Amino acid sequence: MSRALDKATTSALKAGNPQAAYDSISSVLVSLPSDGLLEIEILGKEVPLPEGAHVLQDGLAVGVSKLGLVQAFLVARRILKDHIQGTSQTDQDLSAATAVILLMDPEFLTAANTRKRLIQRHMAESQGGDKRLEIQMVLDKEKRFLDSLLTSRLHRHTKSPTLWNHRRWLVETFASSLGMSVDVPGDVTNIVFVAGERHPQNYYAWCHARILTHLAEQQADNYDDCLKGLLDAVKKWCFRNHTDISGWSFLFHLLDRCCGDARIISSTFSEVLDMSRSLRLTNESVWVFLRTLAASGIVDENAQAQFITLGQELLRKASAEQHSPDEQVLRSALDWYETYRRRRDS
Repeated sequence: MSRALDKATTSALKAGNPQAAYDSISSVLVSLPSDGLLEIEILGKEVPLPEGAHVLQDGLAVGVSKLGLVQAFLVARRILKDHIQGTSQTDQDLSAATAVILLMDPEFLTAANTRKRLIQRHMAESQGGDKRLEIQMVLDKEKRFLDSLLTSRLHRHTKSPTLWNHRRWLVETFASSLGMSVDVPGDVTNIVFVAGERHPQNYYAWCHARILTHLAEQQADNYDDCLKGLLDAVKKWCFRNHTDISGWSFLFHLLDRCCGDARIISSTFSEVLDMSRSLRLTNESVWVFLRTLAASGIVDENAQAQFITLGQELLRKASAEQHSPDEQVLRSALDWYETYRRRRDS
């Protein structure tokens, strides 16, 4: 959502009721459903709302008026500012205010850090075995709020380093403070995949996926099974989103962790080659993945030969077309492979 306001919006702000907007929007953000994530959209002036309404909600789908959100943000920012300056605020008020702020501006670091401190204080006050469930509920609620922002159709939120770092802190707190297992396959499938589709080449989302796989290695006795299941899911995602280089990079990361299982690696490499041959894929994302895996030494010589054969076949066809961008992609991939393969042989 753009933070720029036109003259009409500025005039409407002056005539509106910021407190009513804040109460309406914050109530939705703090009353999270326990059986799913909110799917939030910001509604511009082309979507008229009933007079006095700032939110439209149908189950998990929530539409928030852009004008109402700006009004609510002004109230929320004042609450947070008063808190920083020493005015006493309840935890509930701070939680509501920071939720509104992060919906408006996902890079508002002070709001994210305030939410961390609220959780830490709650954990410090809830020591003891009988309080463990209460702490878990607090962390679960924060995770649902955060995941709602990361997976909604909010362009800045899905690729927000502040929100993804907050999520990293949250899952690490689950693991370290409570000794609880994080649902790594579920988080990658339901959060990272969705954020990757909402915002292609989502560097921060796929970096978070790497963090999750590291957590899985630390916590799971069945890590190998978890890794294989994750590998299959990521491979299918890459096949559906074959122009997304960030997804392919994560797939290579998983294969590198499976380097002891040559069968899985060779099978995956062959499947990508077959898809590229069948669909005549020449996009850079796929060929960067293929050239890197072929040159890495992880796959055998037969697989490398198949890579060269397919690359040369597609290159000949691309060269027959004038000014084809595919020619440069394929030639670069083959040249890169030859350069770095020889370096490993030397």
